[in-house]
Amino acid sequence: MTIRELAKLIDVSPATISIVLHGKKGVKEETRQKVLEAVKLYQYEPTLRNMPKKKNVLLVKYKKSGSLIEENQGFISMIIDSIEEELRGLQYEISTEAVREHIDALVTICNTGDYCGMILIASEITEEMYGELARIPIPFVVVDNTMPNYPYSCVCMNNYENVWQVLKFCKECGHQTIGYLKSSVSFENFRERNIAFFRCARELGLEVDEKGIFCLEPTLLGAFEGMEKILNGKPELPACFFADNDTIALGAIKAMKAAGYKIPRDISVAGFDDIPFAAVSSPALTTVRVQRELIGKQAVYQLQRIIDNQEFTPVKSTITGNLVVRESVKNLNGQ
Repeated sequence: MTIRELAKLIDVSPATISIVLHGKKGVKEETRQKVLEAVKLYQYEPTLRNMPKKKNVLLVKYKKSGSLIEENQGFISMIIDSIEEELRGLQYEISTEAVREHIDALVTICNTGDYCGMILIASEITEEMYGELARIPIPFVVVDNTMPNYPYSCVCMNNYENVWQVLKFCKECGHQTIGYLKSSVSFENFRERNIAFFRCARELGLEVDEKGIFCLEPTLLGAFEGMEKILNGKPELPACFFADNDTIALGAIKAMKAAGYKIPRDISVAGFDDIPFAAVSSPALTTVRVQRELIGKQAVYQLQRIIDNQEFTPVKSTITGNLVVRESVKNLNGQ
């Protein structure tokens, strides 16, 4: 019997049953007794999702290739720092795990009954795995992946609005044509940025240079070597590029400079994320700052709401960032 079936039998809400089973205040004594008697009468056995547990949250980093978790310098670690700070402020204990295996590994960890909830850093979880998350037996929140069309509580950056900010700035600087340094790895955030790039370019009246679309590995070395190989073919390059993330942008810029191009005199490049290297590169990179601290705080907020009342889920939150203007995009308007 599920909690919903029991609630229907005794004419109360599932939330009321959850409150009683967790020993919390908020229901009348006669209702509390009614629920407890029904639990006994119908031999209702709460699942792990309904049972009270230690105030311990499991923080999981899922790694597939490591290209986003490890290579995107400082990005994920700042989200994790924010999550841990917020959890400690709420007096939760934190256990951390790094998982490279199938989702079975997560299910096994969670079935120990030691955790009241989980926050999953899901940057590298791919679409074919989304359905498997439904087997996780405790309340959880997904971070850095919107997992579209799946009923999970998620917190991620707003890829569309962030891309819009960057391309709008390029347009305002007088650029009419734009190229695209695209990730060769198709994680969800990159997929959303790909869609946003073409949509925003069309809406802003920017012409996409189809010959200036290059797929590069989302690592500094991979992007550098990939762009170096492309430049060896002496292609005609657009005057401005948008890159799927700062790591790709910085690797490509290094290859362009090695090939004799001046940035931004000859080629302008804009990125996405605002990793620490973006501010100290030469030239410093124009990009969009993802609000990592806010993503971490929102993830904890949503998890706490689900732990307190499982009717809260699913909620998908997307957070818009801020444009950071530096020196890597040339202003053609002479300002």
